[in-house]
Amino acid sequence: MTLTDLNPNFQGVEILIVDDSRVQATVLKNLLQANSYRVRVAGNGREALEMAREQTPTLVISDVVMPQMNGYEMCSQLKSDAVLKDLPVILLTSLSDLEDIVLGLNANADSYLTKPYNAAFLLSTIDSVLQRLGSAPDDPNRGIEITLGSQKHTVSAGRRQMLSLLLSTYGNAVEQNRVLLQTQHELKALNEQLSDQTRRIEEQQRKLQDVNEQLQSLASHDGLTGLKNHRAFKERLDEEVRRAAREMTPLALLMLDVDSFKSFNDSFGHPAGDEVLRQFAQLLREPLRMSDFVARYGGEEFAILLPNTDAEAALALAEKLRADIECAPWPRRPITASFGVSTFWMSVADHGKVNTYSGEALLEAADKALYHSKHNGRNRVSHIDGAVIAAH
Repeated sequence: MTLTDLNPNFQGVEILIVDDSRVQATVLKNLLQANSYRVRVAGNGREALEMAREQTPTLVISDVVMPQMNGYEMCSQLKSDAVLKDLPVILLTSLSDLEDIVLGLNANADSYLTKPYNAAFLLSTIDSVLQRLGSAPDDPNRGIEITLGSQKHTVSAGRRQMLSLLLSTYGNAVEQNRVLLQTQHELKALNEQLSDQTRRIEEQQRKLQDVNEQLQSLASHDGLTGLKNHRAFKERLDEEVRRAAREMTPLALLMLDVDSFKSFNDSFGHPAGDEVLRQFAQLLREPLRMSDFVARYGGEEFAILLPNTDAEAALALAEKLRADIECAPWPRRPITASFGVSTFWMSVADHGKVNTYSGEALLEAADKALYHSKHNGRNRVSHIDGAVIAAH
């Protein structure tokens, strides 16, 4: 039996929407009209009853929570009306509370949907309810006693309504499970995307850290020799002077210069001179301790800071370096270097007079000793202690 058989004047399915929310009603109306249903809208249960009595719709879809008359009450009155009792009603309810289930059964609703609903599931439910139009009415079965949540309830629903509630509840559970699985799948995909983004960010951070380290290295190192540069030396000099003054330990400074380096460059070219500076730097590194600090001070001039080193030990190291440089197998001609050494050792009596021993004073003394070496034959070590310069 078709809908046209039930109503000869019927030209199409008309659905009455009952919802006090204009937004929700409009969304549902647009969905139904897009699927070729004719639609009317009522703002509450009382208005829906009046509209249904004036012009009977094919189906009613009603929200439950509404002012003046809720969906359960409206459905009960429709099912109690001799003319409208066979009008199918779909209730939009959470079905999450036992009281909702009992109220739904007593209202004799034909089907139930949870909110928010899935559009495809809603349309499928409408189709299922419409397919049952014209079937034999359910036998009255008043006063059925059921137990829900350890409590007994008496409901007036017939077998069809109870079965409809059961199937609707199951269908809603299946739909919710489908939505949950889909959500889990989407969350998994989002989590994988987030993990990929996190890995990319971490990789970018590592690259950025490498670049920063390279920049820091470039800022503090000499590009030709790989030694610390002039700026780094001045910072370390101030640190070591403060430490020596604080701990009352000796500190020595070696200043050295490649002898006759300009003439070497003029004779063999700057690339050959650069190679001399690189080999020179390597010779300076080899005998130093971890605590010592060597830097290219500028041009062919180098500086070595020797913490916790007295004059005797500083002079011994300077002499060793001088000899190593002189005896190294230089490819074009012999290379020598001149050294200037300065030291200080703060006594207990001098403790607290930090200005007496500044980095500039130590540097000036070593430079003065170096000047002495270069103007007294080169390839030698000179030491300054106060105003006394001694050649070694």
